[in-house]
Amino acid sequence: MNYDNLKDEIKSIAEIADGVPEKFRERCFELLLQHLLGSFRKKNGEDKSKFNDEDFQSDAEDASKGKFERSGPIPTPSQVKVFLQKTGVTAADLAQILIYEDNEVHFVQEPTTQKIARGQIEWALLLALKNGITTNNLSVDPESVRSICQEKGFYDKTNFSNYFKSPKNAALFQGPMEPQGQAQKLSPEGQKALGKLIKELAASS
Repeated sequence: MNYDNLKDEIKSIAEIADGVPEKFRERCFELLLQHLLGSFRKKNGEDKSKFNDEDFQSDAEDASKGKFERSGPIPTPSQVKVFLQKTGVTAADLAQILIYEDNEVHFVQEPTTQKIARGQIEWALLLALKNGITTNNLSVDPESVRSICQEKGFYDKTNFSNYFKSPKNAALFQGPMEPQGQAQKLSPEGQKALGKLIKELAASS
């Protein structure tokens, strides 16, 4: 094994990891290092000083763009599959905005609007997607939306309920989104809006 090459590649990996969002740097470095060492081991029986540069470079470029394999494949239960078919959203689009790890969904692309009302609705749509992936139910609980909006800075206590009640936003859900109320499934209009949001977030990644 050529240790000088290995040291150079590890240095390159560290530089790549520094270029991704901070919360994914450690995971990115681990994955690329695993790939690098695996490449060396794979080639060890053929040529101890070589590894698959082309494959590594491809993975490195993907990692630098935020496209590295962060975890296992994103589950697409039946309701999610139907949603994808209806909206034209692809698995690649999903992979650009979220990761699925340890049976949990984590969004890596989030709403960036400056409008509180829009941010509240966008998070409601994303939480419905999260529930679709984890429970096969494209629905969202109003109090879950309240919590995430408080965390992300999109919470307006006075108008929280009113934002859901406007005709345009109410049409996104199959029933009324009321404080302490039941979770509501996305309506066809809601699924359409979610599909649009996913594509917008994926395009900005």
